[in-house]
Amino acid sequence: MITENDVIEIVKTVDRGQLRVWVRERWVCPAQGTEEAAYNEADIARVRLLDMLANELQVGTEAIPIILSLIDQIHDMRAQMRVLDEVISDQPEDIRMQVLRQALDRC
Repeated sequence: MITENDVIEIVKTVDRGQLRVWVRERWVCPAQGTEEAAYNEADIARVRLLDMLANELQVGTEAIPIILSLIDQIHDMRAQMRVLDEVISDQPEDIRMQVLRQALDRC
């Protein structure tokens, strides 16, 4: 389990107050344990992203939820594309070629 203290130690440019604001805004959503929040590697990546947006790039707080939403949508689409690729790859060769031809015709 990665604790709040661990996050602050890992992402040295983020302080406890800033991290708590991001959690309160639900920009970072750690799992809630019995005593304290439990962060994972995805949460750490999100904190690093927020640190870059807010502190390095000086993105305003009104724009951050929009950016996060777009990034989340991209991640979701990538996951859907991976599933679609696996399903198509499991098909017989003639079906895969037919799907490829139809896709190329539409581009």
